[in-house]
Amino acid sequence: MTLPPATVLKLPEGQATYLRSDLSGASPVLLLHGGGLDRASLSWRYLFPALAARRTVIAPDWPGYGGSTPFDRPYTIADLGRWLISLMDRLEVDRADMVGVSMGGGTALWTALNHPARVGRLVPVATYGVQRTAPYHAVSYVLAHLPLNAMSYAVLRRSRWALRRALQAIFADPRKVTDQIVNDVQDVLAEGAVGRVFTHFQRGETGPFRLRTVATPDLAKAVHPTLFVHGKADRLVPLRDVRRAAGLMPAGNLTIMDAGHWPMREQPAAFNAIVETFLNDDCSGSVPAGGRS
Repeated sequence: MTLPPATVLKLPEGQATYLRSDLSGASPVLLLHGGGLDRASLSWRYLFPALAARRTVIAPDWPGYGGSTPFDRPYTIADLGRWLISLMDRLEVDRADMVGVSMGGGTALWTALNHPARVGRLVPVATYGVQRTAPYHAVSYVLAHLPLNAMSYAVLRRSRWALRRALQAIFADPRKVTDQIVNDVQDVLAEGAVGRVFTHFQRGETGPFRLRTVATPDLAKAVHPTLFVHGKADRLVPLRDVRRAAGLMPAGNLTIMDAGHWPMREQPAAFNAIVETFLNDDCSGSVPAGGRS
């Protein structure tokens, strides 16, 4: 199955674009992509059709990604969470399982904590929201407020070599960065707004001494069956923070993959098997290769 064409939906905040595959009577799964060089069709190119065989699947583009109207200001995970609830209301989705990567994982956790009745099972992947600081936090804070960010995106648009090297930095195995992945990310860069949109997120979320959104103190309240999926070579989100987060949740588990920060594109078959098993087997079975710890 190929990905369906994007659908446009009007929201109070502007328009939203999303991918949707309906299976009559099947409970919905929301797929929430990350920030930076991403959109729904990029992160979920392989998981979307795999899940659509058994579930109704909805994969929105966050504000400023795909064709969704951007927040033209600094914004936080809470802003994304409120936007997501507005989208669910408009689509008449009362409750959904959520799979989210990085920024999308942080938003899924926020939604589970602030609107628990709207969330079923959770799969936070390489998730934001469980660490107090970013890597090289002081430098990240300064860069978020300088024009250097915009310059770096301009370089990536002009240089396929630079783009490949940037992608290799978030993979465990640089050889997994295929021409197809580079082509897909070039398509996102061609949209033009992603750099500015993610800079707004960085400015909203990166304080001088810590990140604004840290869900860890509240995770013990989240009773949702949850499977954290994390790459053992993730250089952006420390494994120790994810391990701690999984241990704090009453129904939290962790699967560690041989991958970096983008396991659904680095190891798509293994990733799909892990997620499908968790979502489709009543959360009671063991997960396949990757291991639970």
